[in-house]
Amino acid sequence: MSKEKIEPFMNPRSVAVIGASRKTGRGSFNVIENMLDFGYRGKIYPVNPMAGEIAGIRAFPDVKEIKEPVDLAIINTPRKTIPPILKQCASQGIKSAVIIPQGFSDSDEKGNSLQLRLTEIAGETGIRLLGPNTLGVINAFSGFTSSFMPLKREIAPVGVVCQSGIFFVGSSLFTGIMGKGIDLGNSCDLDFSDAVEYFGEDDDIEVIFLHIEGMNDGRRFLETAERVSRRKPIVSLKTARSEMGARAAASHSGSMVGSHEVFESAFRQTGIISTSDPEDILDFTKALLNLPPMKGNRVAIVTFTGAGGIILIDDMYDQGLEPARLSPYTITAIKDLSPSWMPIGNPVDIWPAVMKNSMDHVYSVALEAVLEDPNVDGVICIAIAPELPENSYLDATGTIRYIASKYREKPVVAWLYGPEQKTVSRKLERDGHVVSLPSLPRAVRTLGALYRRHLFLEGLSV
Repeated sequence: MSKEKIEPFMNPRSVAVIGASRKTGRGSFNVIENMLDFGYRGKIYPVNPMAGEIAGIRAFPDVKEIKEPVDLAIINTPRKTIPPILKQCASQGIKSAVIIPQGFSDSDEKGNSLQLRLTEIAGETGIRLLGPNTLGVINAFSGFTSSFMPLKREIAPVGVVCQSGIFFVGSSLFTGIMGKGIDLGNSCDLDFSDAVEYFGEDDDIEVIFLHIEGMNDGRRFLETAERVSRRKPIVSLKTARSEMGARAAASHSGSMVGSHEVFESAFRQTGIISTSDPEDILDFTKALLNLPPMKGNRVAIVTFTGAGGIILIDDMYDQGLEPARLSPYTITAIKDLSPSWMPIGNPVDIWPAVMKNSMDHVYSVALEAVLEDPNVDGVICIAIAPELPENSYLDATGTIRYIASKYREKPVVAWLYGPEQKTVSRKLERDGHVVSLPSLPRAVRTLGALYRRHLFLEGLSV
């Protein structure tokens, strides 16, 4: 029943901001101002005994003075004041609270004791808690956030569950992949299982991303994750892998970290696509949103550079992938375009053929041939992102995009070589049929993630 637990956090009709800042403007970290800028149109009740109004909204000296129903309290007061404030909120019928401040299980003995008290109050009163040590939530679909950091609103079908607000700020400002997010912080009440189950039931969300330092109820989480993974892909970045990292995690979010190897093994069994490289987060998410699972481990490489193809082969075996053995029909189709002396194999080096024909024509024939080949499960394209307009005849991205759209059952990823990589990549990804990656190893790892997704869905060993 995670929907009932978390819905008031994600879609509150009214919010009391307790300890609301009187400062406004740039650099003020004003929760109310951020809520309004993000698009929230529900009722806001600032609570601050030192202010008559905040951000143009009437302020209240105490939560007891609010005579209207309140769905959510956002609390940003000194840590020692929070237990009595929570009791007061519960007595006023407030069912949910975001606790922003640090200084609980992430700090000293006193902080640990205070966090235990927060958990006790939740159990005694029924109020649900997010945090402490959290930015709270973001919901770009409805226009609500509890963050004191300014965020960019961009609707995307990705749910983020994290233990650090940096993934809110990073996903919002830099990658644009987060439509909804839950920062668990120290998880004194709501935890990973609640959040994953909620996003598993959320029709707006197609892919779930987790940032995990550690957790307290691993068994329940794994049961939940396996159930949700059947319906939606889950990508995880597991940090705190080393002894030093584990100690840092304990002081950051108060998490119980555990063995990295145990986490990795459990994740594989439950269908979580795990990575230890932050670069993979956006790559895997884009691929899982736009491309199908790869139904085998046989990969064809279409390239204008033989060296690039060899680099890919070296990386493939680390991901459980291998170069596809092309069928005679595929080899003949490509050989007809190439010089007679040119041996045809995989990687498919098309540059000699381009010297005789146009880039578009050669790439079209070669890519269609390998995608038609029953021995090929996925394709990596290496192409040129030309710098000068007069070299546009070397740009095959339109052809790659068109051919890939005809074979949606097989994933196509690409690496573009040249100074205009970012600009041309956006053009290549425009229709969602191809994912462009900024390096060859990342292209291989992304196909590896799509292959692991297939293995899990088919009940095969990952």
